[in-house]
Amino acid sequence: MDKIASTTSILELAPEELIIATQLEPSTYVVTVKVYEREHFLANPNLSVNQKQIDQYSIYPGRLIQTFAEIKDKYEGWSKIDKTLPTELIGIHNQDPYILYIQFSINQRYFQYKRCLASSSETVQEELFGRKDHSRLRALCHEDEQYLISKLRFMPKAKKAISFYSLKTSYGFTHAKRHLSFR
Repeated sequence: MDKIASTTSILELAPEELIIATQLEPSTYVVTVKVYEREHFLANPNLSVNQKQIDQYSIYPGRLIQTFAEIKDKYEGWSKIDKTLPTELIGIHNQDPYILYIQFSINQRYFQYKRCLASSSETVQEELFGRKDHSRLRALCHEDEQYLISKLRFMPKAKKAISFYSLKTSYGFTHAKRHLSFR
């Protein structure tokens, strides 16, 4: 069993410059699947140390082939943000007093900003229309996510909405934690 536990599987998505890597956790028999940008994975291919993943999933070993196919389909066409294109605000959804959603687009790509007060987190994900609910949102690389969050903060309507949803302050700093989805 030790041989299986130390094995890492890697699948490269060539046009997207992404790598899907898996590793079996020997203590729980759960497979951790991480999606990396190629350059970040090659800089440190040790999955237990490298925390620069775009997305992460925890699955049962029996679902590995199906999960690989779903992730490959989800990230097909993935690319970095073109920072030269203008951002257009589509809508602000703030019916929930603890969660703010802002939808916006860049050219023909649509995004969803989520700010959650309960978990003190803010994320931006790309919306993929025509997909199942569990694969409708696609993670961005950390740099693109931070770029889009800062861009939203300079848009007057978005800036005003975000100001009503201030994150918890701890030790004098506001923490924005990166959300990882586990399936």
